[in-house]
Amino acid sequence: MRVLLVSANREKLPSPVVPLGPLAVAGALRDAHDVQLLDLCFEEDPRSAVERALCAMDPEVIGVGLRNLHTNAYDGMERLVAEYAELVTWIRASSTAPIVLGGPAYSLQPETLLARLGADYGVVGEGERLFRDLVDRLSRGEKPARIHRAGATPPGVVRARRLYGGASWPPSDLDDLPPPARDLVDPRYYAFDGTDNLQTKRGCAFACVYCDYPDLEGTKVRVRDPAAIADEMVARAEVPGVTHMFFVDSVFNVPRSHALAVCAEIERRDNPLPWVCYASPVALDEEVVGAMARAGCQGVEIGSDSGTPRMLAALKKPFSIDHIASSRALFRAHGIHDCHTFVLGALDETPDEVKETLAFVERLNPDVAVFIVFMEDRETMTVGRARHRDAILRLLAEEAPQRQGWVVPELGIRFGAKINDIVRRRGLKGPSWLHLARMRGGGSLGSASGGPSARRAVRS
Repeated sequence: MRVLLVSANREKLPSPVVPLGPLAVAGALRDAHDVQLLDLCFEEDPRSAVERALCAMDPEVIGVGLRNLHTNAYDGMERLVAEYAELVTWIRASSTAPIVLGGPAYSLQPETLLARLGADYGVVGEGERLFRDLVDRLSRGEKPARIHRAGATPPGVVRARRLYGGASWPPSDLDDLPPPARDLVDPRYYAFDGTDNLQTKRGCAFACVYCDYPDLEGTKVRVRDPAAIADEMVARAEVPGVTHMFFVDSVFNVPRSHALAVCAEIERRDNPLPWVCYASPVALDEEVVGAMARAGCQGVEIGSDSGTPRMLAALKKPFSIDHIASSRALFRAHGIHDCHTFVLGALDETPDEVKETLAFVERLNPDVAVFIVFMEDRETMTVGRARHRDAILRLLAEEAPQRQGWVVPELGIRFGAKINDIVRRRGLKGPSWLHLARMRGGGSLGSASGGPSARRAVRS
């Protein structure tokens, strides 16, 4: 069948992100179907781009990938959902082919979005096998269920696993998937900041109360062959414009043994690209951080979330205040920049407790601290937004501009188009927060954010 995949994400803040999901789905379809990708990220006139693509291909199935429910500024969900609905309307006006919704945003609210957008089908969960199965069924004239969901156990080929440092893992279905169709990537992603992305595992065994990763990827961690990961990095390093890699796993350093194995394989290949990852204070020690540094890790994003023991327990975080502090010390000792994210106002957290977290961040003094005021987006949850949202935002508006490394996306503090313009004019490559970490001492990015000048220096 002729299949058009549409990547609906147009978010460019803090930087545009290569659509790994649609590329993976395209790679899984190619052996049996004619596949094209329409990426709307850089289109100045997305409606005309949709009309041209539909006219040129006349697809028999149209898959629409929805990456986010809210922008990275956390300014609510309505604007993006309205854009998605408008996109489906444009498609309907030019094609009678069935429309299939997928992607992380859709998987979080499948019932609501299928009804709101008026699509024909939806795929909940990992799309490589699910969307492929749906297209195969449609090609045979079958009428699948409107919402296609993964079974309890994904199929996979059982194979022996190599041992790394005495550790082994169960056979993984991830190693059996076709590679993403990276030849379909728009080169403007790499022209922007040179960052490509790669996944070493899926699933998260943690149970943080607000996190979407277990919903999207499952609670069982499935890891890829470390040698294959390193080989993929080597291949990506040969692509014109690619200067950095971002590991998009929910947590790179868990399982610890797998992280060590991946780092060893990357180091064995002479560190083809500098890289950044997400990490947890759990399972971080001198051996792991040292291995990351030797393998070319330049930065780590950590979901520290709170600076109070009560809120860490309420959020079901598997670490303590001391773990956060020790992770900061380890990364600093090894020359790796750290960016800690804090989720404020979750559950029943009060503004006074938020002040305790801000005081903790002041003591921690990470290279960068990002503050997000809690907003729930899962369909099965009814927590909604932070009860004290306005008060917390007022507090951040007063405190964050005074500290050079503090970022508040919702308030535009050291976040926004002006920051991107500075990064692009200077030809800086790699994830944008790395530049803030490196330039923090001079304060140039802080003044460019539009916030007040720093009234108090950050302690060194």
